[in-house]
Amino acid sequence: MITFENVMFFILIILFLSNIVLISIFLHTFIKYMKNSKEGKKEYYELLNRKLEKESIVFLGDSLTEFYRTDEFLREFNIYNRGIAGDTTDGVLDRLESNVIMMKPKKIFLQIGTNDLSEKKKPSYIIENIKKIVFILKEKLPETKLYLISLYPINKKATAVSKIIVGRRKQPDIEKINSALVTFAEEQNITYIDIFSHLLDDDNRLKKEFTVEGLHISLDGYSFITNLLYKYVEE
Repeated sequence: MITFENVMFFILIILFLSNIVLISIFLHTFIKYMKNSKEGKKEYYELLNRKLEKESIVFLGDSLTEFYRTDEFLREFNIYNRGIAGDTTDGVLDRLESNVIMMKPKKIFLQIGTNDLSEKKKPSYIIENIKKIVFILKEKLPETKLYLISLYPINKKATAVSKIIVGRRKQPDIEKINSALVTFAEEQNITYIDIFSHLLDDDNRLKKEFTVEGLHISLDGYSFITNLLYKYVEE
């Protein structure tokens, strides 16, 4: 016999299950947003930073950092990858406090600037912003060891789409930035790591075997880079 109570119970069950589905969809969408958009990643990292182990090492930068599988290549170290694809020096300045400083890491490896070039920012602008980042980190984290990683070379002839992917970036601008960072690192008594020169082919371009499409680094490239970085991560 169908009673009013049975009908109400059935309706409540349906509403409950519907809410679960809606909540699941919301959570899936929210997590996808957090992991895939620049602003979402910034907020995602901020949430993750609330539960961290001490004595951490941070890699900070753009897609060249984010796509670096530090959890695989440097798995024996307590590394937090804080790279965001598409990020710029302005973006790093904006998220420095929430994504890095609050972590109080023992080491920070910074590489940023290639996307600024894509946005037609001048090398001088990029250099000044990197200096601002370093000055803030030194002030807020005086016990943290800082490392400046050189910008990587590019190769507009690596693949059929390389010219499009590389875009407005120019090798002379990259070299100008790296040269300024060498001098700045010496002045500030911080470590500059030259990766740039080790990735060049005989034509002064990024080696084809180390790149996906002339800009981003291949797995073989990251494996090679890891060998260059390892001693600094380990020390």
